[in-house]
Amino acid sequence: MAQGRPKAAAKRPKAAKAAAAAARGARGPRKGGRSIAPKKLRVVQQQRLKKRLEVGIRLRIEREAVQRAQGALPKKLSLVRAPGPAKDGAKKGRG
Repeated sequence: MAQGRPKAAAKRPKAAKAAAAAARGARGPRKGGRSIAPKKLRVVQQQRLKKRLEVGIRLRIEREAVQRAQGALPKKLSLVRAPGPAKDGAKKGRG
């Protein structure tokens, strides 16, 4: 049977712990996608196919909705689209 108090685990000094936490948080948000790309080629191809199918299904549903709306309205329906990115290569918001 153990006698006496158990040994305390080695503790870091408070200053070192605070410095380590500050170093981790100093990087800020990271750029890029939030999912880790799989290494297996087959899984990558499945994801690509799934994405393409999802986009196609969504576009088809949108087209059908527009056609039904145009058929029900006496006046022609005009679609308003968001402006696309600038093609001249200039970045917006940069002074």
